[in-house]
Amino acid sequence: MILAQQSTRDLLLLIICLCTLVPGLCYGTIPDPQCPDISSYFDSIRSDRDELTTFFNDMPKGGDIHIHLSGAIPPEKLIAIAARHDLLVDPATGQLVDQATDQPYNYTPSGPLVPVASAYTNVTLFTHLVSKWSMAGFSYENETGHDWFFSTFDLIDPVTYYDGELIADIRDQAASENIRYLELMTSQTNSDNVRQIVSQVPWNDNLSLLRENLLHAGLGDICKQKVLTLATYDQVSREHATAEGRNVTVRYTYEALRFYPLKEVFCDLLQAFEVANQSPLIEGVTLVGDEADKYSLQDYDKHMNMVAFLHSVYPDVGITLHTGELTPELVSPVGMQDHISQAISTGNASRIGHGVSIRYEKDGDEVLEKMAASHIPVEILLTSNLQILGIDTKDHPVSYYLDHDVPVILATDDPGVERTNLTQEFVNLTMNKPHISYEQIREINLNSIRYSFLPEAEKDRMLAELNESLYQYERTVQAEVAGSPVCEAALAA
Repeated sequence: MILAQQSTRDLLLLIICLCTLVPGLCYGTIPDPQCPDISSYFDSIRSDRDELTTFFNDMPKGGDIHIHLSGAIPPEKLIAIAARHDLLVDPATGQLVDQATDQPYNYTPSGPLVPVASAYTNVTLFTHLVSKWSMAGFSYENETGHDWFFSTFDLIDPVTYYDGELIADIRDQAASENIRYLELMTSQTNSDNVRQIVSQVPWNDNLSLLRENLLHAGLGDICKQKVLTLATYDQVSREHATAEGRNVTVRYTYEALRFYPLKEVFCDLLQAFEVANQSPLIEGVTLVGDEADKYSLQDYDKHMNMVAFLHSVYPDVGITLHTGELTPELVSPVGMQDHISQAISTGNASRIGHGVSIRYEKDGDEVLEKMAASHIPVEILLTSNLQILGIDTKDHPVSYYLDHDVPVILATDDPGVERTNLTQEFVNLTMNKPHISYEQIREINLNSIRYSFLPEAEKDRMLAELNESLYQYERTVQAEVAGSPVCEAALAA
């Protein structure tokens, strides 16, 4: 009996020492009826949307690392920015028109254009633009969420010439949710010069020669200018953001579009890798666009080979690929059987965006095993997958990934268009997946920094800071909800 008591005391002393030496290690180790651990408290509120919203809004968050700049701003703020720069709009279609930049390219209005600013005195126009530029007005009656969603980006594209102001708004929104880091996906609309280069340089199956020919024809100089333009946008964002927004660390992932003929896609990918390789602000590249589009489907394997080639030329550029954003309603099961596996094995993706078609992969178990073993995370986008693909969050395969030990990251995708934010994504995950524990959610939060494309030293610093902030936040929540002097004294010790 004496030996057993001594062993118990030794074990408790070891736990206390570990908790003292490594803050955050034991944030919920020893429950107390008067001082419930954070996991018990979390379970007690996980069915209450209001309580969860408060909890997650105040919770220190790592990053939103799957967020498109073009879809991140709510339409109300797009109207303000467009009005500030005297943009016009086609009221019949909702198409923005910027006469200063001659965007959109080759657009023929359906009727008279009106100033966007007139929406402030015309409630009907204001409501119409909010509806056309987001999922707010989608009725699911005459069109699919998939088609409505993708139609919004051409409508608002001209405002992206003022990306600095858009980025400032995104910084401020992130700060309001206690988000520390953003990896914004962005690109710059191709000019007439790019289109001319593509038309003049013939296709070559030798991708190395094709790359050289495109760069020498002028694409190299265009890429240098795009590096400078992004630096300007980033600086403008700092000038327009609040003090809190300026404290949010922002890096970028450069986008290439997949739904064009082969030469255009290669040109876009080349620009993405070349710009990312030159810019200290860009950490990676991605391939985006409707995966169910004709070119996206028929050329998918060729696109992966292009990415593989460019990876061999630019090995230090991170790669995250949108893949597996498909359902049987969009394509046949055959069209979904190897997209995720190809993105990993051929495309060298170190992160997978969406991945909802994992159950349709021909060798799905092997793909999951490889992702788990190689620490290749999946970026989960619940609201996006619900609105665009019709995947109910209760049925979302995020649980499937977690059950196979694949790292999971939660992100927003296009929060302005989709009317969501990272706080609500955590709320939706919690309410629709009751078996996912607080400990797992905590890891999902940390994963947004752990698997970011930040340099290792910066990543380690931010990860340590986030872990400590979470530990302090959890203690604060415990103290507030416990309401007992015993608990407060224990937490203060």
